[in-house]
Amino acid sequence: MACKKNSIIAVLKILESNTDEQHPMTQTKIADWIADAKGCCDRKTVGRNIRFLQDLGYPIVKTPKGFYLSMKKFSLEEAEFIQKAILAANGKSGEEKSELAERLQKILYRIYLREYKEEL
Repeated sequence: MACKKNSIIAVLKILESNTDEQHPMTQTKIADWIADAKGCCDRKTVGRNIRFLQDLGYPIVKTPKGFYLSMKKFSLEEAEFIQKAILAANGKSGEEKSELAERLQKILYRIYLREYKEEL
């Protein structure tokens, strides 16, 4: 059972960090990534996991080239505003706010770096 849960989480993490509308991934490629990192995983298992995640409400989109996790992106100005709001908010320690802002920055950095490389 733990292996099954881990493969569901692995599919979600791969879709979150490596896909978007311009960069979908096939079930086979996702299975290969999981197999390289954690051992055995096949295309059909990935398909079942994707359907399970869709049933839970994750916005996973199927295209002729594969699957991607559809998320609304923020403009750079919106991202900066959110970071400033996190740092100015009450209810968390300064360290917790800095950690949240840093995590957001890392996520957005990956997205914008990928887009920048495409423009070159």
